Amino acid sequence: MTEHARAIPDPPPDPWALDEPVGPPVDPALGGPLRVRVPGGPGSADTGSAGAGARTAGMDSAATAGGVVVVATDALQAHLERLELLSADLAGDAYALASLPALPPAAPDPVSGLAPASVPFLLAARDQAPSRETVRAAERLADRARTALRIAIARYSEVESEQRARMLALGQGVASALGPMLRTIVLFGLPAVLAARATGLLGNEQLAAVRRWLIEHPELITSPAFVEAVRAGAMGADEAVSTALGAPPETIAGIAGAQGFEGVQAGGIALLGIATPLGLFRDGPVRVDRVSTLPLLDGPAGASGRLARVPEGDQVRIERYDAPDAPPRFVVYVGPTETFSPVASDEPWDLTSNVTGVTGLSAGSLRATEAAMRDAGITSTDQVQFVGFSQGGLVAARLAASGDWNAAGLETYGAPTGNVALPEGLTGMAVRNSDDFIPALAGPQLDDRLLQVERQAFAPGSPIPDAVAAPAHQRSAYVATAAAVDAAQSAAVREQIAAMDAFTADYTAEDGSRATVTVYRAERGAERALSAGGSSR
Repeated sequence: MTEHARAIPDPPPDPWALDEPVGPPVDPALGGPLRVRVPGGPGSADTGSAGAGARTAGMDSAATAGGVVVVATDALQAHLERLELLSADLAGDAYALASLPALPPAAPDPVSGLAPASVPFLLAARDQAPSRETVRAAERLADRARTALRIAIARYSEVESEQRARMLALGQGVASALGPMLRTIVLFGLPAVLAARATGLLGNEQLAAVRRWLIEHPELITSPAFVEAVRAGAMGADEAVSTALGAPPETIAGIAGAQGFEGVQAGGIALLGIATPLGLFRDGPVRVDRVSTLPLLDGPAGASGRLARVPEGDQVRIERYDAPDAPPRFVVYVGPTETFSPVASDEPWDLTSNVTGVTGLSAGSLRATEAAMRDAGITSTDQVQFVGFSQGGLVAARLAASGDWNAAGLETYGAPTGNVALPEGLTGMAVRNSDDFIPALAGPQLDDRLLQVERQAFAPGSPIPDAVAAPAHQRSAYVATAAAVDAAQSAAVREQIAAMDAFTADYTAEDGSRATVTVYRAERGAERALSAGGSSR
């Protein structure tokens, strides 16, 4: 790997591209409230039938070792946590009052033989018992409120899970029914499209017109309802392909399952099997260059600080933190998709890597990031945090789940990672805009070991920008969501932010510590041997 400092020109935008990484600023006030999905959340063990219902709707609220997944707004979660603390404090106060020794009877006056009329003594005797009962009553009231709120949250989780499961089942049924229509389109429509493309009748101008139309009508793809439809479609892709081939709906899923591919991965395998012979989604070896290495003053602060360090253009940024008498720590930031062309080019952060990454295969962007990590000196025992946006979040999650690296934390934004099984004990969170359809391309959220945080980028009634396509997926929309995350009230979110911050702050606070940042640029093309001794394949 060679180190050089050169200007990397931005690749020309594809006329069909949906990713515009900057976009106009988005006011956080346009969005909805934060919703958090807490594995084994407060009170999940006693949610009764609601908890059982959430467990049975396995698509969306999976059971975890700590209990069922609890879905609530950040504000409700914060209220629940406060009620937990209030109930515990009142219980302690009631116990302390009950433990006070009984007031001793007053000694009679030796002359008159009468008890003294001490005002403090009489007041204490009069108020001790009523005070105990008042605190006990307050404790019972707080406990009832806490229980009622937990049950309400659990009921909400159950209903959401059931609705999403029904939506997925409906989508799979529709996909199976549309298979014959798909076969007709492929047999007759695809040759016509390819011929039009070859003769210039369907060129960049026409594709750009489609893109302009999508930009002018952002409400069509910027809604939670559309996102759920995309999620259902992703899960039903294998049934659609099976019936399009004239086979039973479960054929592709059975074949893919025998090779270890399940759920949305089966649809990805089917798509690659059809598209690759046509010259689409053909991956290849990658080469990685070290662009620059510079000193770093400090670590990131908060979700906004981490998202701001996710690169654009140069796809991988690696920060190294050293402190006296301590092993190094690293933070790996992975950038988003650079092109949505289905024809693989020299840009490995493309649609090909998206499809292969969601399918669970070794995408070019994944291999390039690993090559950069090896060049940066990261070993399998070094603690690493992974942060990524869009495709970068998918790469980050796949690396954290691989077992090849000592993942200490993971933070993703707008990433299609629902089908990635993560290890226990990761700090961090997965952040999504609920009106962003890109994360739905990975199907339902099957793994809730990592805290899940959602927010509608453009709440009902809010103006939706029409300057870029897919506005809820743009970095500007996630910058607004990251600001909302940093302002979260619930301990569930605050604790994860603090843990991610401490990973670097613990080192930079030490005398004699130092930090560096190295930026990498990858290209798909001839394989290049790495100076770190690895291979980019």
